[in-house]
Amino acid sequence: MMNLFFENTFTHPSTRILSSISSRLEGKRIVLGITGSVAAFLAPQLARELIRRGATVIPVMTEAALTMIGKDLMWWATGVEPITRVTGKLEHIAFAGVMNRPVDLMLIFPATTNTVAKLAAGVADTPVTLIASSLQGAGVPIQVMAVAHEDLINADAIQEAIMKLKKRGIKFIEPVREEGKVKVPPIEEVVFDVVSMLTPKIMEGYHAIITGGPTHEQIDNVRFITNAASGKSAIALAIEAKLHGAKVSLILGPTRQLVPRILNPIYVESAAEMKEKVLEALNSEEHPIVILSAAVADFRPAKQFKGKTKSDRELDIHLVPTEKISDSVKPKRGDSILIVYKAEWGVSRQELIRRAREKMEKTNADLVIANDLSKEGAGFGTDTNQVLMIRPDGKVREITGLKTTIAYEIMQHLIRKYILKR
Repeated sequence: MMNLFFENTFTHPSTRILSSISSRLEGKRIVLGITGSVAAFLAPQLARELIRRGATVIPVMTEAALTMIGKDLMWWATGVEPITRVTGKLEHIAFAGVMNRPVDLMLIFPATTNTVAKLAAGVADTPVTLIASSLQGAGVPIQVMAVAHEDLINADAIQEAIMKLKKRGIKFIEPVREEGKVKVPPIEEVVFDVVSMLTPKIMEGYHAIITGGPTHEQIDNVRFITNAASGKSAIALAIEAKLHGAKVSLILGPTRQLVPRILNPIYVESAAEMKEKVLEALNSEEHPIVILSAAVADFRPAKQFKGKTKSDRELDIHLVPTEKISDSVKPKRGDSILIVYKAEWGVSRQELIRRAREKMEKTNADLVIANDLSKEGAGFGTDTNQVLMIRPDGKVREITGLKTTIAYEIMQHLIRKYILKR
């Protein structure tokens, strides 16, 4: 990674994590303003997560921030020497694009109530407030993560300052309120807000209805039939749709995955409940995009026993097929875009494609994502996958990598093929 103003004579170790998760922020330069809150200890972690998504992070620190975390820590985290005072290099106007291309975003993380009040009043007596004022004047997007005790945040003057800044177009990241404090949410959610700010909302007016995880089909009140699906692909797809501006209904079977609060998932147990929620979501006015990535149970017990069945004898269970959700989507909403997942075990590529095409014809799907669960790194619960993206025109594309990367590629295909051409 390059120092902001001169070329390093060595490669900084931070380059080893550059774009290691995704390249979503590749080429983006983000000014990270750090002020004197105890939450400053999270700034190195946030900076690293942004770098892992391809960004160049430029730290700017107030004197108060330096009492919380050291300058060298942020230098280590980013590979860029932190700015602790504005110098003859004219950093405040350089970032605004007077002498070169402007930065893409400034994120003030964390922002004290003192900093919020200064921004609203136009006081520019720290490197953070001076650079923020210059960038606002140049039209560069600014995000603020304000944290403090609730009594400070709730003070009339601070609330008025926040409202004033919002009217000026400055975006505030939603905090977590607990223990009488306004705190930083999970870092992944802050990263989401940053990426969202820099992602065009191409999918506004669309409703992404996404299923994920397994289903539970009850044998009795204690036991059930299920599988090892985790819901990771569905969560990744939902995040991508949300980033691009779609309304999202994430319908999840029982899963232990942590789901970002911005997705507000709908939890279900059985295949019948999942189908009911999908069809219910199809009633919305927005243009539906239905992505059926859940590993819905193919069979359920014909009869559910009451209570807890005794284990001291044999038990015969008669299984009957569950109703296929994919068969109901197009008859319900013929204008929907339908993507179905097709999982097989230990089949050849040719056979996998053949079965996927059968599924496509039967459901009138617009895209089938097929994979072989027997392959290493492609089964349930993994962070990676190997899939074939099969189109109605006969084209097949293989995508291998993180499920987040695959979700991005699927969403990009949908945007190019269906949304941009509308």
